[in-house]
Amino acid sequence: MKLRNARTLITGASRGLGRSIAQTFAERGSDVALVARGGDALEALAKELGGKAYPTDLTDPAAVEALIEPIDVLVNNAGLDCVRMFADTSAQEVRDLLQVNLAAPMELCRHVMPRMLSRGRGHIVNVSSMGALSVTPGVTLYGATKAGLSQFTSGLHQELRGTPVATTLVQIGAVKTDMADNIRGFGPTRRAIERYQRWHMLPREDLEPPTVANAIADAVEHERRYVTLPRRVVATAMMTEFPRRLTELTVIGLDMTKYDR
Repeated sequence: MKLRNARTLITGASRGLGRSIAQTFAERGSDVALVARGGDALEALAKELGGKAYPTDLTDPAAVEALIEPIDVLVNNAGLDCVRMFADTSAQEVRDLLQVNLAAPMELCRHVMPRMLSRGRGHIVNVSSMGALSVTPGVTLYGATKAGLSQFTSGLHQELRGTPVATTLVQIGAVKTDMADNIRGFGPTRRAIERYQRWHMLPREDLEPPTVANAIADAVEHERRYVTLPRRVVATAMMTEFPRRLTELTVIGLDMTKYDR
């Protein structure tokens, strides 16, 4: 999948990592469709990149459904965090994180996949997190939604085997964004991160958004299945991924096209 002249829809595109992804894809010649809650930042970025802005509240399922149009690359990047002990979490926060971090990406995939398959090309990128691999106090809800997204992407990959539609699962540590600052603002989570760093399980410096964005763009152009950053979490990712890969190997060769009972 070459990004030049490819139409790419990017959620959470107005700031942080999403903004860097939009800039990187546009630099490589992609026609970018930018999705975020709206505001001047989204419109200004779309104008800067020669793309199109789609102000959308992803917490609204109806708004997600109205978003769909033919695209070549879908980048499900938008995400919400909720940094507190789960017992202190509100019902609305649970609903919002499940909707934005998991249900919205699933719904977008459900709509675009048939069109990609009929056109004979497509690539789906789901941006998950290190929180899908290991969870610490304070990010239980966030980690659960991202673990669901990682598992969902693994299932998609199996269902799309042998088709012209590819998937990339992005599992990353902290990126220099407002979300990373917010997570560190909660004492129990910050202390867990600091211990990871003292034990050299995580680097002391967060990832730069352009570094991650370029890795994602490379993955699409070279049909790489994973983007895992920083490198220190690769071993953990491989251990977590092992049961999924074992399942894939088990079902290889089975006829998945017959829906008989």
